Amino acid sequence: MTTEEQSPAPEDESDFSLRKIKIMFAATIGILFGSSILPFTAIMLLTLPMTEEFGWTRTQFSGGLTAMMLVGGTSAPFLGRLVDKIGARKMIIFGTFVVGLITIALSRQDGSLWQFYFGFAVLGFAGTTAIGYSKIIGALFNKHRGKALAIFGVESSIAGVFAPKLIQFLIDGYGWRGMFVGLGLIILSVIPILLIWLREPETPKTPEAAAGAAPTEVPGLTPKEAMRTRDFWFILLASVIAMAPAMGLQPHLIPFIVSRGVSMDTAVWMLSISQLAMAAGTVAGGFLMDKMETAKVAAPFSAMTALGLMLYLFLSGGAAGFSFLLMATIFIGFSGGAKRPMGTVFQLRFFGLKSFGTLVGIQTPFQTFCMGVAPLLVGMYYDTYGDYELVFVIMSVLMAITFFLYWFLGNYRFDKNLMPVGDPASPVAGGPRDAVAADTMLKQGAE
Repeated sequence: MTTEEQSPAPEDESDFSLRKIKIMFAATIGILFGSSILPFTAIMLLTLPMTEEFGWTRTQFSGGLTAMMLVGGTSAPFLGRLVDKIGARKMIIFGTFVVGLITIALSRQDGSLWQFYFGFAVLGFAGTTAIGYSKIIGALFNKHRGKALAIFGVESSIAGVFAPKLIQFLIDGYGWRGMFVGLGLIILSVIPILLIWLREPETPKTPEAAAGAAPTEVPGLTPKEAMRTRDFWFILLASVIAMAPAMGLQPHLIPFIVSRGVSMDTAVWMLSISQLAMAAGTVAGGFLMDKMETAKVAAPFSAMTALGLMLYLFLSGGAAGFSFLLMATIFIGFSGGAKRPMGTVFQLRFFGLKSFGTLVGIQTPFQTFCMGVAPLLVGMYYDTYGDYELVFVIMSVLMAITFFLYWFLGNYRFDKNLMPVGDPASPVAGGPRDAVAADTMLKQGAE
């Protein structure tokens, strides 16, 4: 890990100190406006205009998202390791620059599918450097990690309320080509903020350092140790399954809502309402993470998502159908927001900071494979049968499965300060903390 940009953190520094707020502000702006999230969000609003202009089927259009996810996933192990070795800050700034340029380049498409797929494939590769944000944010807090992630997550959600409206405004005023140019310029404008305020994550203070001894390496499981645990595979499987509805419906949700008699304007406003619900869910999830020392807290939110997906089946253009749409939007947004801080916390509390980037990189190919294939399969189903009803049923069943995966997760292996806990079943039990404690007892006895 590089230390040139790393600022020394004062002992017992508040989770809400000015220094940490500046870093988190830069990370929040970077995630929201400097990553591939903006062009990714635009996909659902581009389905109709681009397929109509170029004569593509929805399966062909969905291939762009597939290319983005698959390339991002296959490159994640390599990029995740670079985040651990070279530094999160350098990788993030490099990725932001590339994402901004390729987003502008997407405005020059001439209808060739290879251009469309190649552009989104590069977005997937460069956007994967955002792994570094998770490492920085997760290591920045300790006592109030869940609350802090929730507060800044709410900021992202509130700003995200305006993203669909901004994208639609650019499309209405400048066409989809002008929209890509505008988004690319917004992404590039974030780089100065990252250069000024973004910093590398601090290394957790080890027990040896606290006792005056020479510090050891960053606490955490190695990739091999983590992959020998059941929790690693349960978390991975739950996240992969949850990606199916989250991503599989991404380019199809607006067309589905419109096909049920709802206006385009109302459908776009539902995206904003979803972001508000996500903000409320993020606050709830963050506070629960600090209050409850168990990963089982994620299970009820999987059930809420399953219920929300089923409500889409009752959607229509009438008042009753609109009520179901509103409830589905709120349920899915709230539960999705609640899980936002949980993913980072689970990675840190189960496996530590040592190999964070590498482990996320190992998991990402599985997740992005599902993220890339799911929208393609949904598009193929629609092109074959002309509806989405069975898709929503299958997605609901998948979310029910994640309920049980989260429910059967074990105990955390690392405390809120990211130091090993004394769990006898943990690969790190009896590690540095126990050794320092024993050494202290011996010294006290000698005195």
